[in-house]
Amino acid sequence: MLVFISDLHFVDGTAGEHNVPTEAFEIFLEDIAGTAKWLTQDGRDIEEVKLVFLGDIFDLLRTEMWFDYPENERPWGSDDKKIEANANTIFDAIVTKNQATFALLSGQLGGRFGLPIEPERVYVPGNHDRLCNRYKSLRAKVRSNLGIAGGNEVFGHYIQDVNYGVFARHGHEYDKFNYEGSISYNYEDYMRTPIGDPITTELVAKWPWKIMQKKEIKKLPKKEREALRRNFQDIENVRPFSAVIDWLLYQVKKNLRLKEVIEDTLDEVIKEFNKLQFVEKWYEHHDKWYDFLDEADKIQAVLFLLEQFKIFPLEKTMPLVEKLRKHLGKDEHFEAATREYSHLDNRIRYIVYGHTHEPKQAAVRVIEAPEGQKEHLYLNSGTWRTRYHKSKEGLGFIGWKNLSYVTFYRAEERGTTFPTFETWTGTLKNI
Repeated sequence: MLVFISDLHFVDGTAGEHNVPTEAFEIFLEDIAGTAKWLTQDGRDIEEVKLVFLGDIFDLLRTEMWFDYPENERPWGSDDKKIEANANTIFDAIVTKNQATFALLSGQLGGRFGLPIEPERVYVPGNHDRLCNRYKSLRAKVRSNLGIAGGNEVFGHYIQDVNYGVFARHGHEYDKFNYEGSISYNYEDYMRTPIGDPITTELVAKWPWKIMQKKEIKKLPKKEREALRRNFQDIENVRPFSAVIDWLLYQVKKNLRLKEVIEDTLDEVIKEFNKLQFVEKWYEHHDKWYDFLDEADKIQAVLFLLEQFKIFPLEKTMPLVEKLRKHLGKDEHFEAATREYSHLDNRIRYIVYGHTHEPKQAAVRVIEAPEGQKEHLYLNSGTWRTRYHKSKEGLGFIGWKNLSYVTFYRAEERGTTFPTFETWTGTLKNI
């Protein structure tokens, strides 16, 4: 059995209470054990159980702790030793915040949950835990907290197993804002800092942090103040990503008496972001004169619209938002998976990504071969995070919690002539 989970985004809690409770992992492991038991009782041999953490497990970006350090000591800075030390501090805070969960994941799972064999854990870094693969100190801590054998060796950025017909990677490689490397996909490519890093910290995490420091907000009753903070801290959970501007408009509309301080704070945060040395250099490198809507233009267009909230009324802003949405809402991962098959072992049937937070199964092609038909599919492992979805009518949003995973089986494990899979997605509406 080969099981994929991704995008758990364990955080230290300073930028919001977004951690998945330990009970969710217990339920998940009980389900895996139940499936293994059923197969064993049916006469199938389960010789291995591999649990793959497919990226964005430790979220070192979504935290307010980076604001305690100067710009050159943050992930996009130049003082590498200080960045490593600070990243270790944040990692330790994440582990402390989720102590019970990591005690579970790093412990003996076979006997506790009745699995036929102790699961092997595999970790593939994503973009939010890029630093976990950059430094030996963090690589050792990842292994310790996930129960992975080894010392401080570099983690691989993909997993391929022809016995299960699977090739998997986190998937941020196909997101131009979160992968700065080349198509060589070597270690150095993955270590280049993408613009998504400061966007997450210097925009998404900083805005609610700054809002809460304003005297107008501090005067609010505690319950109202905390509700406001939660609403703005949830911005990264909005799906699709192109609806983020709508979410901000929605929050402003819900808090009209605070409209001025919200907009002024946003303006302040954007100006600080654009003045970051890393951002200035990134704009310079990515702003192409021959491409009138390159990556730099897209980010600048979004920030421009955000800055215009207090200048233009809502009815004038929304048409601009709709135009920009067409350029931001495209998911490149299905097309990327389709292309990926061209250089893979011909025994690979399934390509798995995470990153998008959207669980998915999509048919790519059917190949006629002498031994019979072979199917190619793209699957996405989804997320365990809460997500807020834009309603069809108006500016409203509806949120629910998710839990998704994908399990692959060797042919002999399910009594078939080829490797098979199943996906599970749970939804909990209690928010």
